[in-house]
Amino acid sequence: MILIIIPFLLSFSAGAQQTTPTNAEMEISARSYLDHIQLRFAPTTPILMSQANRTGYILERADFVQGIPFSGLNYAPVKGSPFKRWDEAHWRQALTDANQKDTTLSKLIVLAMTYSDSAMENGDLLKSGLNSLKEQKNNADMRFGFSLIAANRSQTAATGLALGTSDSEVIPGKSYVYRVHINKPVTASANAMAYVKITCENFNEKYLRNDKAVSVDEGDKRITFSFPESTEYYAFIAERSDDEGISYKRIIQTPILNLNPAGFEGSSDFAYRDTTVTNYKKYRYRVMVSTIFGDDLLLSEFTAMPRDKTPPPAPFLQSATHIKPGQVELRWSMSSAPVPDLKGFVVKRGTQENGTYLTISKNILSGITRSYLDDEFDKEGPNYYIVEALDTAGNSSRSFPAYVTLIDTIPPAIPEISSAKIDSTGKITIKIKPNLEKDFMGYQLLKANSREHEFSVILETYKDTLGRHTFILNDSTTLNTLTKRIFYKVIAFDTHFNQSDPSKIVELTKRDTIPPVSPLITGYSVKDSSVILTFANSSSEDAIQNILLRREAGKAKFDTIFSNSNILVITYTDKKFTGGLQYEYAMVAKDDGGLYSKVSKGILIRTLRNNRIPTPLLQGSYDAKSKKINLTFQADEKLNHKTLQVEIFKRSDTKSMWVSFNVVNYEKGKPFQDEPSPGQTEMIYAIRLTDENHNTSNLSKELVIKF
Repeated sequence: MILIIIPFLLSFSAGAQQTTPTNAEMEISARSYLDHIQLRFAPTTPILMSQANRTGYILERADFVQGIPFSGLNYAPVKGSPFKRWDEAHWRQALTDANQKDTTLSKLIVLAMTYSDSAMENGDLLKSGLNSLKEQKNNADMRFGFSLIAANRSQTAATGLALGTSDSEVIPGKSYVYRVHINKPVTASANAMAYVKITCENFNEKYLRNDKAVSVDEGDKRITFSFPESTEYYAFIAERSDDEGISYKRIIQTPILNLNPAGFEGSSDFAYRDTTVTNYKKYRYRVMVSTIFGDDLLLSEFTAMPRDKTPPPAPFLQSATHIKPGQVELRWSMSSAPVPDLKGFVVKRGTQENGTYLTISKNILSGITRSYLDDEFDKEGPNYYIVEALDTAGNSSRSFPAYVTLIDTIPPAIPEISSAKIDSTGKITIKIKPNLEKDFMGYQLLKANSREHEFSVILETYKDTLGRHTFILNDSTTLNTLTKRIFYKVIAFDTHFNQSDPSKIVELTKRDTIPPVSPLITGYSVKDSSVILTFANSSSEDAIQNILLRREAGKAKFDTIFSNSNILVITYTDKKFTGGLQYEYAMVAKDDGGLYSKVSKGILIRTLRNNRIPTPLLQGSYDAKSKKINLTFQADEKLNHKTLQVEIFKRSDTKSMWVSFNVVNYEKGKPFQDEPSPGQTEMIYAIRLTDENHNTSNLSKELVIKF
């Protein structure tokens, strides 16, 4: 089963501008040369491709006109349209020609011919129940994916699959818009069409080159390189030079693709690891990326050298002992296996286990040394030690840290709690007057539900990475309990873990847990496209949100459609519903403690069906010669069987009121002329349709005519 298809099929090419709607049926891309424009296009699903293999694709071209939407341009078919998949005889002739000059091309032609053949589809989809359906989908995905891969790698395969062509009827320097759709009746939906704009100009085959795009990791007997994915390419190959760029040899024979699970929306890098290299030898690399136009373009060139990065075995720091008032002794060992490139050891000391360590051994200790005496340690603070082993290549490994317990039995002063508060959500903040001892380490916060109960440690504080202490402690508690009070005390401890006596106990009282009063819907009115609701917000002082709920009649779950934090807002207009269905509306409130009220009594409302007909399209222009305005109207194809009238509105500027000045019978393609008043410089028009049943459309988009 192919995991991913379209994301590496069609990319945005240099100089081209794509316009493809969400959930589009087609994708299209273009590349420009001085004498022709190369095009690639494809459907976005296996089902659409199966249909197109039978009917073909319609490819059209229009001259680009600034200010006119792509859909409004005047298109003409590209020579050869509709493009259809080759028949078997044409495939076999192409295969015969390819066999005589290129075995890779032959394989791609076979891949395209075989996997796009509709005869490979299963016949009886329900022969084995759901398993048969799943297998059919997997086979369709696979055939679809391999067909597109073949089209990406070969212009011949793309032409045979009717997924690509070349347009030579172009003029250098001129801009064009191409559009493509499957050869079938096109509905009003924009999803059927895909557009691309391109200017006919010379193609720069080095436009992708960026030597900084590739990240290189020089490892031990390996070179690893990576670079980001892009819509400009979908795969890559690489070449390597062992003689400083005089000659290159391909090290990746088949282009490497990134295959991700269907639906994957993240990004990942292309990467390759070359393990056929020798340490400390310089190599040059060229990375070429594969485009959907069947070629490989240079992305980057770089130089790399693999090198020894394997560190020696880590020492084992057996002990760090305070043997004398002014001296600490360290002892370590190494594994029994010999280390041929071991250079020696360095000893480092720090004030935090996971902090910064500074070298204290003045020189590199010999490889046979296994002990060290430190007489400059901090006698009032913490002392952590590590031992690092170094090899001749400069690689190092370190032991686990060891902490020295200095001889000290004097505890810190009893801490003093300066303030303690609890807020309405149960968050607790306790501030402590700082201890000033040099060897002060931090605090233990203890909690109990009664003065007489045993206190439990709930928090311990230490210095942060910058050596700063914490004197504000935070805790939280649930407010929805029968226990109304909570008690805290604090103990200080130093770097030698001497503990002070506990502070005085502080008592906190929890806040109220009563939920707010429910809001209430007080009235409503129903229109053809909206429901207007009025309501009374919750009367509770601590209510912070009034929430309007809605569910379709008979459904169990409410959906939130409006959340109101302003008590002055007492109305809401609901427009996002299906006309003709019955809905239940209700409300609920939330207070600043996070508590919700009960759901209010609901009201049932049946919405009206919307009988409006589709909105027409209005176009027009000013004829300076005749000094008249020409308007044209276009109704939706769904109204072809209707008898329609066009009501024409106009106004002189956006501040004026619309004036209905004429009503005419609708005839497709028949223009309407209007003559501006003397002195006017612009006029704004809009139209509305009415059918024989007096159903009306909405006003069309405004049309501004300047003259």
